[in-house]
Amino acid sequence: MQTRADMLWPWWLRLSHWLVAAGVIALWLMSYVWYETDWLHRMVGYVVLAIVGVRILCGCLTQISSARFYLPGWQAMSRHMAEMWQGSIAPHRGHNPLGQWSVYLIWLFIAALALTGWLGRTDALWGEDWPVELHAALSLALLGLVGLHVLAVMVVSRLSGQHLLSQMIHGRVAPLKRKSN
Repeated sequence: MQTRADMLWPWWLRLSHWLVAAGVIALWLMSYVWYETDWLHRMVGYVVLAIVGVRILCGCLTQISSARFYLPGWQAMSRHMAEMWQGSIAPHRGHNPLGQWSVYLIWLFIAALALTGWLGRTDALWGEDWPVELHAALSLALLGLVGLHVLAVMVVSRLSGQHLLSQMIHGRVAPLKRKSN
């Protein structure tokens, strides 16, 4: 049984992470593979936005420090980036400074996608191209951010010695297994 001290990522955080990831992938497939952007696309998009909203609420109310929000300052960002250039990152209990800002950026893009998707369907903007074009551009930008996120998880895992993917699966700190010589 996990104790609160062992817990890095609580179940609700991990569930919201994977549900948002699955929703974003499903929305991308609907748009660019199946060309389905009608009611199902809208409903999945709004569900993803609702999950992000619940995640934000839980992050504000939680007592688990690694799951709480913080605003990394420029000094923390500079120190983290200097560590990256040196090839070794001190392990963080929770998101590192760049990771925390990237979470906020991804959520901002999800909210902007929901807004532009909704605007493109309003009577006032019916027939206007800009909401649909902005929505498409934001979706591709979000896809780029997700790709950067996956790459960053691999790089930071290697540089910090933490297995970040398994931490997001079981919620506990997971050091990388080192090959013995």
